[in-house]
Amino acid sequence: MYTYLTIQKGERAGQSFLLDPKAKNHVGRDPDCTLVLADPLCSRVHSCLEVVDGRWRIRDQSRNGTFLSGQRIEDAELTEGCEIQVGSTGFSFHQSEQPPTIVEAQPQGDFTETIVKDVRVDGHDSTAQVLAMHRESEQVQDLYVLYDASVRLLSVADAREVVRLCLELMQKRTEASLAGFLWLTDEGQLKPKVVLAQAPLGEVHLSQSLTHLVTQERRAVWVARQPSGSTTESLQPFSDALCVPLVFRDRVLGAIHLYLQRGRFRQSHFDFAIALCNIAAAALARARQEESLQTSLARWKADSAGTDELLGRHAGIVELKAKIMRVAQASGCVLVRGESGVGKELVARAVHRASARADRPLLTANCAAFSENLLESALFGHKAGAFTGADRDHAGLFQQADLGTLFLDEIGELSLAAQAKLLRILEGHPFLPLGSTEEVRVDVRVIAATNKDLARLVREKLFREDLYYRLGVFELLVPPLRQREGDVELLVDHFLDHFRRQHGRPKVQLSPEARQRLLAHSWPGNVRQLRNVIDSAVVLAAGNEIQVSDLALSDAGGDELESLRIDYWERKLIAEALRRADGNVPEAAGLLGIGRATLYRKIEEYQITR
Repeated sequence: MYTYLTIQKGERAGQSFLLDPKAKNHVGRDPDCTLVLADPLCSRVHSCLEVVDGRWRIRDQSRNGTFLSGQRIEDAELTEGCEIQVGSTGFSFHQSEQPPTIVEAQPQGDFTETIVKDVRVDGHDSTAQVLAMHRESEQVQDLYVLYDASVRLLSVADAREVVRLCLELMQKRTEASLAGFLWLTDEGQLKPKVVLAQAPLGEVHLSQSLTHLVTQERRAVWVARQPSGSTTESLQPFSDALCVPLVFRDRVLGAIHLYLQRGRFRQSHFDFAIALCNIAAAALARARQEESLQTSLARWKADSAGTDELLGRHAGIVELKAKIMRVAQASGCVLVRGESGVGKELVARAVHRASARADRPLLTANCAAFSENLLESALFGHKAGAFTGADRDHAGLFQQADLGTLFLDEIGELSLAAQAKLLRILEGHPFLPLGSTEEVRVDVRVIAATNKDLARLVREKLFREDLYYRLGVFELLVPPLRQREGDVELLVDHFLDHFRRQHGRPKVQLSPEARQRLLAHSWPGNVRQLRNVIDSAVVLAAGNEIQVSDLALSDAGGDELESLRIDYWERKLIAEALRRADGNVPEAAGLLGIGRATLYRKIEEYQITR
């Protein structure tokens, strides 16, 4: 058992002194005292601490008095954590199975920064002999733990798992009563994300002052005891706190808070927390990058138009690009409006890519592609047994996109029940996956898109008014292609170049007549229609020049007529590909840029003779 005093006030605040249970431990100005204080208000031998009948007691031997917990005493029993005042110097009394953390605190505003100092043991300068073996054992143990943590953390691809594993290791090693992780918001503020507690603690708050300090100065902070008159918020009910930033390549990714309800952390705890957070920062950055990469790969399609940017020189597109850059830096919801085929999803990707969430997931859900029940499951997840066919737990898109962006296409198709759930999430409330009793809280930026008049749907009671205003914090209007004078030719050349490479026909060109026909078309289907027309023309052209007859153009404005027209040209494309491949389905699928199974299904659907 180690018994020691820790100075809480005065020039030597933070330094600890071991007490000898077999001797009288004198405190005063006399050089022969066990604890020598250069304090003009202190007597030469001010007080004495010793064990009497198995209990530690303190006895006053001064004229100015000795104070225990604010009361002047002559002789009193000492208990764990009690406060002693000798002259102008304040102490705290401790008994512990572990040796004290040997520190001297250097004032840093309202906080302390720790550095190793010596300590007196049995009246002699013999710290090394007493603590060397203990410290060496701890250091060896910490090295093994850190090595194991490195292997485990750097092999985890899920950012949330990195945080959870880091907190569990930290809490176990330091025996912290509370361990919390704070993530960086779009506004550059650190907010609580994950909190682990050894026991129910009621409502607790992670110190904003500590958070601000580590964010600004990018260094770890140890608050052993808040100074008298501190302007920071109280850390009650905690007696000790560590706060360590997660910094990777000069960027703060988050911060770890560790709190103790009783006692104090040790220097080894502080050193371990810093080392593990350095490893965790690299693992977290890599996991986020991998998540973003996997999301991008999953979304990439073989028939992609091959562009990650909005192409166009028209004033409407130039203005849209400028708005995207401004909106991306904010954190509110975004509503993208425009006709079908104008490129609303491309706008959503541009907003995400220019935002602070660019290294985090961007997921997409087409609200019109699901039935009502399936849409709720896809967005919010479900537990096994929640409905027929739900044989396992499923994390919804909101959970998968946590800390990232979720693009909700055709938001006007969302049911009123799903709208209510979505509104709660956007207001910062947790939600319940289908069949679950455990709430889920996420931080997701929502970008919604629609080609419908949401204001009209609100008037018809088909869309919630409060959700409409919540989604429309920032609104981006994408102009139709027919209004973008000069952009059609730019897009024609872009798509032509892309599909020549994709279909292996590098010499194919547009005839002057075909080009003129494309430039004169009204494009009711917008950019998507233009892209499909060029795609089919590159495949259908009999020679190296695309003729007007190879262009699948239609001026029909109705959705039904346009759908019939697409089916007609799709059937024609497949027949032409099969003719060129001499009926070989795998070869024809390669020409079309689709899978064999898809082509077999289309052949049967259209009853095409091979």
